[in-house]
Amino acid sequence: LLKRAGTTYKGLCPFHSEKTPSFHVNPDKGFFHCFGCSVGGDVFKFLELHEKVGFQDAVKMLAQKFGVTLPERSEGSEDEAARGDAGLREALLKIHEVATEYFREQLAGPAGVRARQQLAERGVSAKTIEQLGLGYAPSGRDGVKARLLKQGFAQGQLLQSGLVLARDNGEIVDRFRHRLMVPICRDLGSVIAFGGRSMDAEQVPKYLNSPETAIYSKGRTLYGLNLTKAAIRKLGFVVLVEGYFDFAQVFQSDAAPVVASCGTALTPQQAQLLRRFTSKVV
Repeated sequence: LLKRAGTTYKGLCPFHSEKTPSFHVNPDKGFFHCFGCSVGGDVFKFLELHEKVGFQDAVKMLAQKFGVTLPERSEGSEDEAARGDAGLREALLKIHEVATEYFREQLAGPAGVRARQQLAERGVSAKTIEQLGLGYAPSGRDGVKARLLKQGFAQGQLLQSGLVLARDNGEIVDRFRHRLMVPICRDLGSVIAFGGRSMDAEQVPKYLNSPETAIYSKGRTLYGLNLTKAAIRKLGFVVLVEGYFDFAQVFQSDAAPVVASCGTALTPQQAQLLRRFTSKVV
C-alpha cells in the first residue's frame, strides 16, 4: 500500500524485499522510483516489470483496464475488420460484466436459497463467495437474456458471448439454467467466461462451461490467477489444482498461492502464463 508523503506517495518496493519504504510514486509527473533498487519509470515501465511483459502488451493491458480501444495499425478493409473485432471484444466484456452482476443478484435473492445452502455445505464462506463473484443462474429460459437485451445489447452479440444459444427451432434461450455460476476472469480481473455447476445429481453435464469466444480461450486461461498472482510472485511458487472449488478451498484457507486449469489438461500457453510469475509449480 502507498501512503502520502508530501506531494508524492511511498511504500514498500514490489521489486525487491525491504522493511523500510523506499518506493516513491509522483502522480503529478507520472513516474515511480525506488531508492533501494534504483528501478523507475512511467506506468508502462511499471507494468512491464511487474507483469513481466513487453511494452506493447503493457499498453494493451492498461487500455483494457480502463476500457480504452487501441487503434489498429492496418489499412482499408483490414482496418475496418480490426475495429470491428475490437468493438466486439469490448461489447463481450461489458456483457459478461452485466451477467456477473445478474447472477450475483440471483444468488443473494429468494431464487438462490438452495445454491447458498450448497455453498455453505461445501464450506465456502460469504467472504469467498464475494471474492470469487459466485452467482446463481435460475431455471428460467431467458433470465440473463432478458437483462442483457434490456441493457441494449443486440441478440447477435448475446449469441457470440456464449451466454445464450439457439435451439433447432430458432428459439434463443439462456445457456446456463439452474446452475451455480463461477465467473472466469483473465489475469487483469475482467470476467471473460463462466463455469456453471449442476445443482442436482441427475443434471448433466456436472459442469457446463462457456464456449470459446473472441475474449475467452480455455487453453490460455488460468482460473483464479487474477486473485493470487501477487502472492505467487511474493512466495515464489504456485499450487496448481484442477477445479473451481478445489481452488476455492485452498484460496479460502490461505494455505498457498493457487490457480486452477480450466479443464483437465495443462497447455503450453497456460504454462507460459504461469512462467511470468514463477518457475516453481506444485
